[in-house]
Amino acid sequence: MIVVGVDGSPVAKEALRYALHEASIRGTRVRAVHAWSPTVALPASGVGLVAPIDIGPMQTAAEILLRDTVEAVAGEKASGIERVLVEGPAGDAIVDNSRDAEMIVVGRRGLGTVRSIVLGSVSTHVIQHARCPVLVIPTPHD
Repeated sequence: MIVVGVDGSPVAKEALRYALHEASIRGTRVRAVHAWSPTVALPASGVGLVAPIDIGPMQTAAEILLRDTVEAVAGEKASGIERVLVEGPAGDAIVDNSRDAEMIVVGRRGLGTVRSIVLGSVSTHVIQHARCPVLVIPTPHD
């Protein structure tokens, strides 16, 4: 199993492409993991009260993002990719879903020219907690 973090970004799409290529070489499967969290801005309905929010639309948007990203990158091979949607932090979701993995592939977000040498928080978390090799795909540069 090769686990790949998917968030819809160009570098995550490249990570998925690499995971598919590596899986074809190794004769194994791919598990695409997408983590989402409810928005932190909650409407207040009174002093000290917070109105409940419907997280259904946020979860649906996350499902669509995962589906569309996998289909856009994998094409005809999309049906063979296991898709996992997790509510929670991305780093934890990827590590938790890699217990049976032989490799994890994640993308690194670009943070500008000075800060680009620093890994993103998700890739750093995965590197620090993974129990298998981790490949970090660099941010594409134009």
